[in-house]
Amino acid sequence: MVREKQKKRQGKEKDFFFGFHFVTSLFTIFPLIYGGLDLYFASAAIFTFLTMISAAANEVAAYHSGTIVGQFYSVLLNRNESAFWTVYYKASLIYFGQTMLLAIVSLFSWLLYIAMRRNLVLSLHNLYFSKRVFYKLNAIDNEGIDNPDQRITQDCERMCNILAKQVLPYLLISPGVICYYSVVTWKKAGWIGVAMIYTYFAIGFVANRILNSPITKWAARVEKSEGDFRFKHVSVRNSAEEIAFYDASATEKYACDRSFMELLRRQLKLNLWEFPAKFLQYFVDYYGGIFSYLIQIFPIFIFNWYQGLGPGELAEQISNNAFYFIYLINSFSRLTDLFLNLGEMAAYSQRISHLITVSRETEETEPKNLPWNLTEEEEAASTLISDILTMAAPSGSEKSLITDLSFKLPASKTLLITGGSGVGKTSLLRVIRHLWQPKFGRIQLSSDNVMFLPQKPYLPVGRLTLRQQISYPQIVDDSPNALLDSLRFEKILFSLGLQHLIALSGGLDEQPSFEWQDTLSPGEQQRLSIARLLHRRPAIAILDEATSSLSEQVELQVYNLIKEANIVYISTGHRHSLLALHDFELHLNGGSDWRIDEIQLSEQF
Repeated sequence: MVREKQKKRQGKEKDFFFGFHFVTSLFTIFPLIYGGLDLYFASAAIFTFLTMISAAANEVAAYHSGTIVGQFYSVLLNRNESAFWTVYYKASLIYFGQTMLLAIVSLFSWLLYIAMRRNLVLSLHNLYFSKRVFYKLNAIDNEGIDNPDQRITQDCERMCNILAKQVLPYLLISPGVICYYSVVTWKKAGWIGVAMIYTYFAIGFVANRILNSPITKWAARVEKSEGDFRFKHVSVRNSAEEIAFYDASATEKYACDRSFMELLRRQLKLNLWEFPAKFLQYFVDYYGGIFSYLIQIFPIFIFNWYQGLGPGELAEQISNNAFYFIYLINSFSRLTDLFLNLGEMAAYSQRISHLITVSRETEETEPKNLPWNLTEEEEAASTLISDILTMAAPSGSEKSLITDLSFKLPASKTLLITGGSGVGKTSLLRVIRHLWQPKFGRIQLSSDNVMFLPQKPYLPVGRLTLRQQISYPQIVDDSPNALLDSLRFEKILFSLGLQHLIALSGGLDEQPSFEWQDTLSPGEQQRLSIARLLHRRPAIAILDEATSSLSEQVELQVYNLIKEANIVYISTGHRHSLLALHDFELHLNGGSDWRIDEIQLSEQF
């Protein structure tokens, strides 16, 4: 089942469109934004409400600011100076209030953006880091979904920005505004005026709907290319020394140029599709002003409704009518503009929704510890138990790396896993760690207090202090209790010949001005990883060639320190000198060709 789901997600690039799937993506995302019970999730709903209320109040202010212009025409044409000043002071207050409301709408929409992004990103983090979903998406099913990191960091930001600042303040109140000004237009220009504006908008809506679908598709493709281009440069940064040793500058330049040109090609396609959509948007926006005067012919020339009005009153009526008609047209135009924003947002929302769906499916594939039919005495007598284990790579390959592996490693005994490259040494550790599921059989450690050390140590970025690096993956706070064991940290560093790191970083708890992974040699990084092991002191340690960058003499010192800490260890490696440091050897040749032997004293000494 796991491999079937992965196969379904792998294949050609996934496209997204503006349509039904966009709506369903919102139903997937909104529970993550509004579905929590704490204050932070409630703040999203509160700021949504406040944004709507302030936007509605701004519409009321806009009505008064639009009709005040007609009063200026009336008092000026009637040469009424005292009335002019009354209208002037009234207009000043109205415009002051409207500008204040615009600022309030901007403030609340910004706070709404922060609340939405906070809730969405933290909810995605909960999914992404639950049950090692991040590992499966990046290391196993890496063809099934592109750039999950970009979807969390960049797509969420852009979607929340558009939704909070450009869509929600207007989309939710637009129906009420349109209904109100439709009634006013009916009174001022009859049903014909309303029908003309609705027809004008309907044509624009249909054209916009046709033009928006490819924009969504190409916006998603641009986002994927942006992520690929960024990831290529990140890989160059992380592997700069290896690339320099290969003298592969020209090759990497070619690869980066090719990735960038693909990005530009997709951006060009996106802009070519946006051109007719933007033309339509600008045409509907600007031509609406002229179109509103066309509607004026009905009350003035055809219906003759204003024959009894003087010049001042007629000017005021024409000005007010123009405002009503233009505002109704602009309300529809604003909906047209919103469709462009929604078309762009649809690309982001569907990419995020796809990440949520795939993450939830991946959660369901979490390997589960199967029950063992072993007595407590049998488990207590063993460090590692394998029962007819058969395993293969989880990428869909049917070829078994190891077949029918069965053995019991006696308690407190150490094991060295050997074999050529590609026979499944590291893969076996992945199954032990429950990162991979076996095809058949079971394998289990006698304790859950286990620590795994990879060949290439992971030193988190963010300029962590030396104490934080050694304590990883534990979270180090600033409480006094966390700082009491400084002498123990220093003793571990001295035992590994890493005491110079204290001076290099300025102390155990000083934030360095550098990143550890860019500063330490491979051997220093492996010894720092061993320092984590000695600090944590688990019952069992799994070492995946964790001393490969050390000399045999230093390697011997490291294993002696591990033994002195009473840590049982299982190692993989190629060096013959490792045999003397272990009790048993599991040699893998691939498939069912494997053997496990107790290492004789003659090999140990």
